[in-house]
Amino acid sequence: MNNDLRKNRTVYGDERYTLGFEDGLPYIIIGGDRFRLTCHPYEPCLYITDGNGVMTAVHNSFDPDSVLRIFAAGKTVTSITGREYDAKDFCRMVEYASGMVDVQIDYAEKVFGDRPKKKNPQPEKKESYDAKEYSPGYDHIIEIDPAYDVIAQYPDCIVDYCLVNADPGCRSRNEHWMALVWAARKLFVDVDGEVVWHFDAAKADARRISADELFAPVTEDKMNYRKAFLQPPYPNGYTEADFDRVNAALFPNGTDWLEVFEWTTGWSEYFDEGHEWWGTLCLTVLDKTLDRIVVIMASATD
Repeated sequence: MNNDLRKNRTVYGDERYTLGFEDGLPYIIIGGDRFRLTCHPYEPCLYITDGNGVMTAVHNSFDPDSVLRIFAAGKTVTSITGREYDAKDFCRMVEYASGMVDVQIDYAEKVFGDRPKKKNPQPEKKESYDAKEYSPGYDHIIEIDPAYDVIAQYPDCIVDYCLVNADPGCRSRNEHWMALVWAARKLFVDVDGEVVWHFDAAKADARRISADELFAPVTEDKMNYRKAFLQPPYPNGYTEADFDRVNAALFPNGTDWLEVFEWTTGWSEYFDEGHEWWGTLCLTVLDKTLDRIVVIMASATD
């Protein structure tokens, strides 16, 4: 596809909606009215701006550039609430939210009607996600990979790993944040699908770090990836060579094409034990050569 077609493309259209790119920028037409679709540079927040410059912010939502590319590939996306969207669903949500000024994604999703009530509802808690209702996105989670076979050879490693598919060409903080959500839904439940640790990913914040920082030597005053692997609260006997072997499996094409974000850890009960003493770790690492994100988490105490 040439550059002009990439910059100007209709992703979806019907009698009411047109969704696409113009000059490389996402837009939607709703019943003849045109809206710009943008995203906060550091937050998972969708901005819907009408022709008069009136903007609606939909928090904990989507990066429009990423989701339009996914729709163009014939795939669906899933919101933080667990609702699956095709292109038309996305258009309906945008139309419903437009003009509301400032809303959360769960409110914007009222356009789809109420979800069925759970038989034994838990007390309402915004940061609590029910694993049965909000199951992991199996189109996103990579369940089988040679890297997992290598990791399995280190049963005393307290670092948790989850591999997540990334949409080709999507390079944004929001892509990393969504991978974090998928991984949390996978890692924070038990084998029966029951929630072990609740989470509110909207509270997670991040900073970009280099690959050199990712693989930095162990330091006494700060938790980092190498320290989490080699120095858990109880010795595991693993060596630098073991650490290198695991990462060679995770990043088989080297580190030159890695994009890394280090995340805060106050957004899930998973990290509570580590906050007591030993420390916590939360990283997302995009390998641009494989279009996948490795989510790396650790939390422990004595």
